[in-house]
Amino acid sequence: MIYETKGIVLRTFPYLESSTIVRILTKEFGVKSYILKGGRKSKTNLRSNLFQTLYILDLQVYNNPKKEIQIISEAKIDKDLTPLFSDIKKTSLAFFLSEIINQCLKEEERSEVLYEFIEEKILNLNKLTDNYSTFHLSFLLELSEHLGFMPMNNYSLQTPYFDILKGHFVSNNPYQSNQLSREDSLLLSNYLFSQNPISQNYTPTKLTKEEKNKILNILIQFYQTHILTPNSIKSHIVLSTILH
Repeated sequence: MIYETKGIVLRTFPYLESSTIVRILTKEFGVKSYILKGGRKSKTNLRSNLFQTLYILDLQVYNNPKKEIQIISEAKIDKDLTPLFSDIKKTSLAFFLSEIINQCLKEEERSEVLYEFIEEKILNLNKLTDNYSTFHLSFLLELSEHLGFMPMNNYSLQTPYFDILKGHFVSNNPYQSNQLSREDSLLLSNYLFSQNPISQNYTPTKLTKEEKNKILNILIQFYQTHILTPNSIKSHIVLSTILH
């Protein structure tokens, strides 16, 4: 049976001589892997260039729960993402987002709310013309909330150290390997506060290049402690160079 669904391309890789495997976050079925038979041949109806990273597609697919790899019947682009892939900084952000999403989401996990959140973020990034140097930081925080392990901002004079493993601030000795220094903990707390200010008159402090990179590295460490394997994320190194 053929189903209609929207989907966000997460990753593609060649398979056998002329085919392609595409990993897609679908709205109806969660993350699924599809084979494009002959997708690298010029005469196929499903050319692999339709399946670029973070492309949002309208799909007609077969869905057999007993099979690990499904088949796409038809595909067409749903949203024009030309602005996103015409700017090297935004393109670098797109590849970083796709790496994070691809590694965090497992097959068969369906969440329409999560799908809509990710699609909305892609479209927001596509529309932005400036001021997106902290877009990826906000995305990491919001995604962690959707995945159920968002850091808690309970910083105080009595709890001045952020514990990566526990996900909140503690009063313990900062020299333990899973705890940030007092300085880095305060930086993280200030950033968390800036994302959820308690006053409408709050004016966030502008972050320096070094501070943005430090927060990014902290959040990557946080992800790799709670949901990813160590050293599994690579694109943030390039992103820090290009974006900041």
